[in-house]
Amino acid sequence: MEIVKERRAGPKRIGELLVAANVIRPEVLMEALQIAKKSTTPLGRVLMSIGEISESDLQVAIEVQSLLREGVIANDFGIKALNLACKSKIPLEEAFRRLGWQPPQRESMSSNELGELLQAAGVVTSERMEEAVRQSHENNLPVGRCLVLNRAVSPALLASALTAQVLLRDGKISREQAVEGLRSASRKQQTIEESLQQVGAYKPGKESVRVGDLLTSAGIVTEGDKITAVEVGLESHRQIGDVLVQSGMISNTTLEESLKLQDLVAQGHLTAAQAAEILRTAHTQGVTVRAVLEEKLARKEQIDKTNTVVEFLQLSGILTENDMIKAKNLSQQLSVSLGEVLISTQMVDQRLIDAAIQSQDLVKDEILRPEQVARVLQMCARTGLEFHEALKQVAWDTPDQVADDASAKQKSSWMLKLWSKVKKD
Repeated sequence: MEIVKERRAGPKRIGELLVAANVIRPEVLMEALQIAKKSTTPLGRVLMSIGEISESDLQVAIEVQSLLREGVIANDFGIKALNLACKSKIPLEEAFRRLGWQPPQRESMSSNELGELLQAAGVVTSERMEEAVRQSHENNLPVGRCLVLNRAVSPALLASALTAQVLLRDGKISREQAVEGLRSASRKQQTIEESLQQVGAYKPGKESVRVGDLLTSAGIVTEGDKITAVEVGLESHRQIGDVLVQSGMISNTTLEESLKLQDLVAQGHLTAAQAAEILRTAHTQGVTVRAVLEEKLARKEQIDKTNTVVEFLQLSGILTENDMIKAKNLSQQLSVSLGEVLISTQMVDQRLIDAAIQSQDLVKDEILRPEQVARVLQMCARTGLEFHEALKQVAWDTPDQVADDASAKQKSSWMLKLWSKVKKD
C-alpha cells in the first residue's frame, strides 16, 4: 500500500475529508455548510451540534488533514485511516497500525517543555504527568487538556504554563524565571505575567493583544479551545491562528480580520477591549472589520458634534431640565459623554440634533444669536420642518428678531448673508 510516496491531489478540507471517508453523507455536508454560513459557526462545530460527528472524530479529521498538507501520508491512505478511526472509535495511531503503517513515535510530552516546567515548578507530579501522557496517546488530546480534565492543574495554571513557554521561546524570560513564575502563580492564584512583574522579571511593553485572547474576548473561541490551540501550536511549531483555522474553529477571514485588529492595537490606534468589541460586532453581523470601524468613526464624529450643541438644545427647551438630570446621571454611571447618552437613548430626536448642529456656523459667524437659534429649533420641534425650512418661517415671519434699529437695507443684507450660509432645497 502506498503510504508516503503517493501525492495525488485529493480533498484537503475537513468536510470533504469526512465525506470521502464515508463518515458523513454529501447531503449532510451541504446542509452543514449552509448552517455554518448563516450562523458564522465553524463547520466542525456545526457537524458536532447536529450529531453527525463526535469531538474525537473532528480531532482525527484535523490530524489527517494536517498530515496530508505536510505530505506525510498519501491521500488514499489518509482517507482509509480516517474511516477506520471514526468507525471503530480508535485513536488515529491505532488505525495506522491496523493498516500496516507504524507512525513515527510521538515525542513524549513529559519530556517536552510544558511537562518539564510544570514538574520543575512542583505543581504536577511525575505520576500525574505520566497518566496525562497516556491519556493523550489514547484519546488524541493535548497533554495539557488531559491534565485539566484530570484536575491535575486548573485551566488558569495551564494558561500560565503555556504563556511561560511563549515568553521562553521569544527570549523574554529565562527558564529559571519561568519555573519560579509558575510556582508563584500557582501559590498566589494569579497569572504568570503578574508573578513575573512582581519580581521585575517581566515588563510588558506598549499595549498589545494576542490573537487567541482577542478571539476569546470577542466570544468567537472558548477559553478552553484557545488553550488547546496554544498547546498544539507550541508542540507543532505553528501559530495559534493557523491551528484554529485548521481545526475548523475559525475561518481564514476571521483570522485575517483578527490580525488587522492586532496591528491596530500594537500601533496604539485601538485598545485591546475596543478591538475585541469590533471583532465581535463584525463576526455577529457578518460584515468586515473595516465596515465596523467606518461606522464607529462616523458615530464618534456625530457624538462629538452633539456634545457641542447641548446648550442650544437646553435653551430651546427641547432638552428639558429632567432630561438633563437623567442624561448627566447616565453619563456619570457609564463614563460616557452627554452626546453619546443623547444619541444612544434617543432622548432627543436625531433630526433636532442635526438642526442644532447646522445652526452652529450661523452663531459662529454672528449671523444668528443663540436665542434666535432657540426659536428656529422650537419651530423644528413644533412643526416637523427641516432646519432651513423652519429658519425661513422664523426669519420672514418675525422680523423683530433683527436688531430694533436695523434699516430695511440692513435687513436685506442680513438675509442675504443668512441664506448664503444655509442649504436651500
